[in-house]
Amino acid sequence: MLLALSLGCALQPVAADPPALPRPGVVFVVGGIGGLDPLNMWVPAVLPMAGIHHEMRNFPWTHGIGHLFLDLQDRPHLLAKGRELASAVQAIKAADPDRPVYLLGHSAGTAVSLAAAEQLPPGTLQRIVLLSAAVSPDYDLRPALRATREGIVSFNSGCDVIFLWWGTSQFGTADRVYAASAGLNGFRVPTSLDADGKALYERLIQVHWEPLDLFQFRGGWHHSPCMPIYLATAVAPWLIP
Repeated sequence: MLLALSLGCALQPVAADPPALPRPGVVFVVGGIGGLDPLNMWVPAVLPMAGIHHEMRNFPWTHGIGHLFLDLQDRPHLLAKGRELASAVQAIKAADPDRPVYLLGHSAGTAVSLAAAEQLPPGTLQRIVLLSAAVSPDYDLRPALRATREGIVSFNSGCDVIFLWWGTSQFGTADRVYAASAGLNGFRVPTSLDADGKALYERLIQVHWEPLDLFQFRGGWHHSPCMPIYLATAVAPWLIP
């Protein structure tokens, strides 16, 4: 009996170590024009509830509350803020090179995010997530894609006609093109790309609004991808390494 008990104990499976959790990183949240954006409000509350345990940092870049047109049309200011954001990213990577950093931008905040990425060395960022991008569809994404390890995810909606069709056609996109924005029907992939450019654009993922998104309370309007349920179910998974 003692022998049987000894053998039984010896044959007991060894408990495996629990799977390691993804390394916590930093998510820079870059809202749109006007100084008030629901993205900045909802991200700190929603993403941790969705299992995203990165540090969330709001990045203020606008001229202040209510300065809608100045924010949209002051390209030098936007580029300066992009450089400031790039410096903040580099400070994190200098302190901890393995810490993943994400940029999450909405509307004209996507232009700040892209401008920042263009200043960074290859592979500095983990991923860039763009919501309702208020930049032109022909915006050259190659420098920003090169700065990431896992590419760019762009959420677009053909229903966003007030802001990203009429609005940017009348007042210009954040990169100063008077046309519909990329966040309406998506970015256009250039037709004349070399092998390096084609490889980079293969890491652009475009998520287009579908009627089924209504079940996630995303109606296709400009701020809908910033709403809590859609942030938790559709956006949060792209912030996991």
